[in-house]
Amino acid sequence: MSSPRAPPGGIEEAKHYMSPPAPGGGIEAKHYILAALAVTLIAAAVVTVVFVVLSPARIVFSITEARHEQLPGNKVQLNLTIAAKNPSRRATVWYRSMYVDVSNNTGPLWTHWLRANVTTPVPLDQPTRNETKINATVALVAGAPEDFTGNGTSHGFRVMITTVARFKVGVSWTRLYDIKVACGPLDFFANQSSKAGCKDA
Repeated sequence: MSSPRAPPGGIEEAKHYMSPPAPGGGIEAKHYILAALAVTLIAAAVVTVVFVVLSPARIVFSITEARHEQLPGNKVQLNLTIAAKNPSRRATVWYRSMYVDVSNNTGPLWTHWLRANVTTPVPLDQPTRNETKINATVALVAGAPEDFTGNGTSHGFRVMITTVARFKVGVSWTRLYDIKVACGPLDFFANQSSKAGCKDA
């Protein structure tokens, strides 16, 4: 079997038949890799910024007034004022619903509670860096005041606030959030109006 013929001119001329490497091929590959990394970093930065911007503001609730009112017919009404503070400089708040429950049980089990009537209109919009007052009442009919208030001697009431809200930053809305806080203890029958802070429930 005959060996393949060498090109004319011998080994030196054979070098001219070899294809030279593409100029700058390695550099172009590095450019593609760096570009892909840059796009990935930019995308991660955008996601992080959107997450931070659209994170819900932390609403701070408190009870600024809790007192009772004697009504005709041996009826008693419990009046309370809730302060909802939005400290955010970017996010406004839209409260879709709000429920307020009053309990005379200071223990962990809320076995004796009544649903209050929220007299402030809801849904409710709250601007940035704003404190909004929300009023609620509990009307106790004849017979109920003694049972629920211990004939005016119970001084350990607590309030549960449950609200569904969403936040708006610029033109973007967040999803709906369920917010639930417990406030107290409160004394509706003290000589002066009672106040209390709230914490997550």
